[in-house]
Amino acid sequence: MASSNRLAVVFLLLLAALAYAWLGRAPTAPAIGADERRLDPDTGITLPVGFDAELLYTVPPEQGSWVAMAFDPKGRLIVSDQDSQGVFRVTLANDRDPASTIRVESLPGFPYEPIAWGKRTVGGALGFLYAFDSLYMSSMKGFYRIRDTDGDDTYDEFVRIKELEMGYEHSAHSIIVTEDGKGLYLVSGDHSGVPPGVRSLQPPVWREDSLLPSMPDPQGHAVGIEAPCGWICRISPDGSDWTMIASGLRNSVDLAINREGELFTYDSDLEFDIGSPWYRPTRVNHVTSAAEFGSRAGSAKWPEHFADSNGSVVDIGPGSPTAIAFGYPSSFPAWYREQLFLCDWTFGTIYTLDLAERGSSYTGTVREFLTGTPLNIAAMRFGPDGHMYFVVGGRNTASKLYRVRHTGPGDDAPPRRLLANQGLRDLRHRLEAFHGSDRSGQAAIDAAWPHLVHDDREIRYAARLAIECQELALWQERVFAETAPRAVIHAAIALCRHGAKDLTSRVVDKLAALPFATLPRDDRLALLRAWSLCLLRLEPPSPAEVARIIAALDPFYPSGDQLLDAELGRVLSHLDAPSVIGKTIALMKTTATAAMAYDKAMLARHEYGEAILKAMANTPNTQNIHYAYAIRRVQSGWTLDDRKYYFTWLNDTLQKDGGKSFAGYIRAIREDAIAHLTAADAAAVSWLLGDVAKVDLSTLPFPNGPPGGWTTASALPLFEAELRGRDHAQGKRMFSAGRCVACHRFQGEGGYAGPDLGSVGKRYSIRDILVAICEPSQSISEQYQASKVVLVDGGVQYGRVIRRNDREVAIATDPYDLGVLTRWSAAEVATIEPSPVSMMPPATVALMNRDELMDLIAYLVSGGDRKHQVFATR
Repeated sequence: MASSNRLAVVFLLLLAALAYAWLGRAPTAPAIGADERRLDPDTGITLPVGFDAELLYTVPPEQGSWVAMAFDPKGRLIVSDQDSQGVFRVTLANDRDPASTIRVESLPGFPYEPIAWGKRTVGGALGFLYAFDSLYMSSMKGFYRIRDTDGDDTYDEFVRIKELEMGYEHSAHSIIVTEDGKGLYLVSGDHSGVPPGVRSLQPPVWREDSLLPSMPDPQGHAVGIEAPCGWICRISPDGSDWTMIASGLRNSVDLAINREGELFTYDSDLEFDIGSPWYRPTRVNHVTSAAEFGSRAGSAKWPEHFADSNGSVVDIGPGSPTAIAFGYPSSFPAWYREQLFLCDWTFGTIYTLDLAERGSSYTGTVREFLTGTPLNIAAMRFGPDGHMYFVVGGRNTASKLYRVRHTGPGDDAPPRRLLANQGLRDLRHRLEAFHGSDRSGQAAIDAAWPHLVHDDREIRYAARLAIECQELALWQERVFAETAPRAVIHAAIALCRHGAKDLTSRVVDKLAALPFATLPRDDRLALLRAWSLCLLRLEPPSPAEVARIIAALDPFYPSGDQLLDAELGRVLSHLDAPSVIGKTIALMKTTATAAMAYDKAMLARHEYGEAILKAMANTPNTQNIHYAYAIRRVQSGWTLDDRKYYFTWLNDTLQKDGGKSFAGYIRAIREDAIAHLTAADAAAVSWLLGDVAKVDLSTLPFPNGPPGGWTTASALPLFEAELRGRDHAQGKRMFSAGRCVACHRFQGEGGYAGPDLGSVGKRYSIRDILVAICEPSQSISEQYQASKVVLVDGGVQYGRVIRRNDREVAIATDPYDLGVLTRWSAAEVATIEPSPVSMMPPATVALMNRDELMDLIAYLVSGGDRKHQVFATR
């Protein structure tokens, strides 16, 4: 009998093991090569064989440009225009009834708070979710709970449960149900501050934390944005309880939760930064408790390796992330059901991310799922029928509703579970339970402290945050009693963030005693971050202490490791180490330029890609830019040859290509370095310090005329017939005559104040181009928006804010030269608000005659290609 029972137990254990292996096994990834993809003839979308794309509905202008969507309990879509056309309910056609058609109805009563944005009036919903018998809605100014209280299928109760700070397209976005099904998550971009009265899982000690003096974006983007920014909040269903669970994102639009209950988001890049060392590509983030992702304004963005931040699951590259969703509810094949689908607005792409465990977090493999041009995907969800639905739209672009279905045979493979590292995630969760509260006190400290030495980055982070949330008096002395190097480093990071400023000497003693030579690479990087925080947050060290820090680090610089050298250079430059100049200049002479490895075919789908393609062909040395940035204010150790090399290198780098802010950043480094020269040094290299050439307006031609005084209405009839037989040379001349070249890049030439126009003809109709030229205030991207500065004395100035801090406000009022600034002390400025007027002059083509205007438009449509059909004779 006992033997029989033992056999039964063994048999059950074997079955359990087989079941675990079956659930945990990964379905085979399909090979999606050229032969496995097809161009859908009806939609122009390229997608894998076995899938079909359908255009379900073309949104008419009176229904706006849709950017938000959600399914209600009856399988109908709730959608919204980004601007002022309102909210609509879409009843999909019944595929089993040939007579059934799609039905779109306007929903009355939805809250709308108009916001002037150029000549647009925005304020429509940016996110919807139906849950807890309610429709939740986010907009630029509020978070709402909307209900049908009498069951007549009409929403009749509209309650704003939280006022939100308006952040234009970087406002609050999508809403999802939490992993436990008991609450909501809301994600917001970095221009909308954390609402008042919100509890935080992070200790409230946010700062820029940039050891090197940061530079604002030369285009004025995100000036004045301070941490915490780019946040995610957990919200109770009734809206009464809000907790910020993470921050430091730039502009994540959506959230998704995997089968294991872990939260993910897809954060945006700032394409202006391409070519600079602080460029951060679009990336998928694993949102753990109290996560800090390090987005800051200008050059202060935190690199991936900072020990007091959370890294990415995977970096993707340039783009504009929008919707994300796991394929779990889909009717797609097994492998696709396990994917995280990622949508990109700019490059018209949906990716799949195949997750794999990495410690208590994840890594993954990204593949293209579908692409189209244009296909500016604004929102996506899987429907109750298992199909994928997405809308294209936003910024007044033509809006459409699509469906993607799998047309091949189905399968009944069980769900895949990623459970091999569940023990590590359970440990992290136990530590995260201490976040946001000091109630556990010594018990939390005792539970977390041993895990400061854990090999897993996210567990170390969770342990440190658990300690930081407790009273400082309970753990400060434990930092100085600690002997394990890794624990010392992470405990010191915590102490520098919370401790009194007069702890400098004790922290220097503790960190300087660590054996840098024998530390693992990650611990060296963490130690250098601890030094940075010590120098940033505590009182300045004495001269003797500075010498001691230099002595502890200087022998290891350079190390032969670019990340370590970047951080060693950062700290040693801040300390004005005597040898840092000689060593850094030597590194600059030998550091190879790293190639930019981005998908050229993808980049060609949008004008944003033009600047990146040019940078790939004329790539700047980003590592050397970091070195130049680091040493720009160093006073010690310069030789005349070093100065000559440094300024020659900066002048040469200005000839390289990058994002819109690239040249401005290089100029700012150069100008700051010049400002910190001694009189003798400035005289010695004066021949290298002259103004860098800009577009000289006095050399630009004028139209021949006679003037047409063109408006969109008067110009459109010129283009009713097919555009052919135009003059390329005259079109190029008009690009200069209209002063376009002063602000816009085109074929590698021109200014940087406005967007690159190299591929505008691929993305926009002639009507759209004419509206942008003749009515530039009709639609203004937040990246180029001017501001209205009202002074205390009643004066008013308009321009792009380039610098804004506690001491000073500076704006550029001349669109042709953003380097000329008007400055006031912060005390002189009463308010700063977005301007509804574009900095682009509205009459740039007014002096042109009919043929000159038509040749200019042909030149823009062609992208400058002489062989384009617009220049062909009939």
